[in-house]
Amino acid sequence: MEARPAALEAAQDAAAHPDDEDALAALRLQLKKLLAEDDSLAQELARLLPQSGPAGQTVIASGNRSVAIGGNASGSTIITGNHNQVKR
Repeated sequence: MEARPAALEAAQDAAAHPDDEDALAALRLQLKKLLAEDDSLAQELARLLPQSGPAGQTVIASGNRSVAIGGNASGSTIITGNHNQVKR
């Protein structure tokens, strides 16, 4: 990335402001340009990316009748409320 100053700057901006959508978009654009120019880099990334898995995820549900989902809950039924509480 040092060979392309705009890419280096975009990476630094995205690292400094990871929640900034504009900074992330600028980095994506610079990465597209780098990969289009360097076929060997694109092939190396394609080889490495399928091997990498998710970095991990921590999900915490806090409070009465709260629900936390750490993945896809599509098609699930989640029921909360007093009706389903265990009576003592």
